[in-house]
Amino acid sequence: MVKHFLIWLMIIIFTPLALPALLSPKTMSLTIRKDYNAAVSILGEKDEINKQLITLYKNNLTVIAAFANEFRDRHDDSNKFRNSGDHIGEAIADIPGDWAESVKFQAYSMALHMVILSKWAIWLLIPVAMGLIAGVFERRLKSDTFSPPIPPIYNTSAHMLLASTFMIILWLICPIPIPLSIIPTFAVLISVFISLAITHYPNY
Repeated sequence: MVKHFLIWLMIIIFTPLALPALLSPKTMSLTIRKDYNAAVSILGEKDEINKQLITLYKNNLTVIAAFANEFRDRHDDSNKFRNSGDHIGEAIADIPGDWAESVKFQAYSMALHMVILSKWAIWLLIPVAMGLIAGVFERRLKSDTFSPPIPPIYNTSAHMLLASTFMIILWLICPIPIPLSIIPTFAVLISVFISLAITHYPNY
């Protein structure tokens, strides 16, 4: 369990660092636009989403944009190669600028996902709370009927709970192409895995 936790933790740490270098600004922009359109289509509060998005970005994430712009201004020398005819040199020189734009898009994507989760918070927490309560009552029922827990079910549920939780965190901080409608499904799965993990937690 600890090993799997550390693996997911490394994924959470290194994916946001590597993604701006792997995805172009255009690809990130298209992913963010799809998420935004899906959010407006599902939530139907375009003006409120825009207001919260701008406020959240300005108050919390502009430092990321400032860092990206400073990195671009220091290292982007693409203008030297723009009319030189050296296409390879121009492509290499464009990397700092593209990376900076991707980092800013990633920060904007994080702000958008945080706004979406804030809109859905109560509806995502309700099934999780119900799963927690169901697990406690099911465990009491097993105790009263002298039914032993089943460790393999606990192990499977614990690992799936870990994976589902980290997938939501990864979606929150990275513009990965996960359909917006999948996020509530993750909340339902988490509630099921919580219930099973509590019910079948081994008695040592």
